[in-house]
Amino acid sequence: MKPKKRIIFTLLYSSGMFVLSRNFRLQSIGDFNWLKKNYNFDNVSFHIDELLIFDVSRDKKDKKQFCEVVNKLAENIFVPLTVGGGINTIEDASLLFNSGADKVSLNTAIFRKPYLAHEISKVYGKQCLIGSLDILRIENEFKIYTENGENLIGSLEDFLARNDILKDIGELYINSINQDGTGNGLDMNLVKLLKEKSKTPYIIAGGIGKIIDIKESLKNDYIDALGIAHLLNFIGDSLCKARNICRESGVELAKWPDFNNLG
Repeated sequence: MKPKKRIIFTLLYSSGMFVLSRNFRLQSIGDFNWLKKNYNFDNVSFHIDELLIFDVSRDKKDKKQFCEVVNKLAENIFVPLTVGGGINTIEDASLLFNSGADKVSLNTAIFRKPYLAHEISKVYGKQCLIGSLDILRIENEFKIYTENGENLIGSLEDFLARNDILKDIGELYINSINQDGTGNGLDMNLVKLLKEKSKTPYIIAGGIGKIIDIKESLKNDYIDALGIAHLLNFIGDSLCKARNICRESGVELAKWPDFNNLG
């Protein structure tokens, strides 16, 4: 039996504010109170399958402040919560798990500290570790960049063959820098490469801007998990509408019970 498709909502946090990203250029749009007001986080988990929060602060990251925000967001979220950004030690990961995270995500540390993935998976299990990769398409090649898209690592295709690293990672979060925040749809050549080369399950992100993008992407056999991060396009009841439209069009999504009306 094929696993159900997943809609994964991604929040980008930077120095006390939630932000939009377009090709990795950041724009602040609101603090925690703004987010609670506009997304009604007591109910948002009925319309998504997972929540990701990435600390993309360009200055020194305030781990204590970020953990406080994670803890507040985790209070009423029953879907899995993944948190990443600035994890450089097993203690950093533990701090986030203790703040309410179900999974943690590594980006730069995958390459700078390759032993860290093994340490985290050994303690928490590989199902609790996501590898986040930022991908830039240059002509017909897909390259991995770290340090907020500034440092070239190498070929995505070569990385997908690296069992020495991937054996400790449960899933990949693949974000297209080219499509990031554009609302112009996914890079389907990137999706095709992942389908052909990745033995690790993946979440594809970068370019989702409208409800129809979610529906059409999830109807694609190559896509099982979709990341959306364009906050302003999914404000109000748009997440609820997106899930209903997907289900009505035949996309196999989990149906969450309405806990407010049980019993």
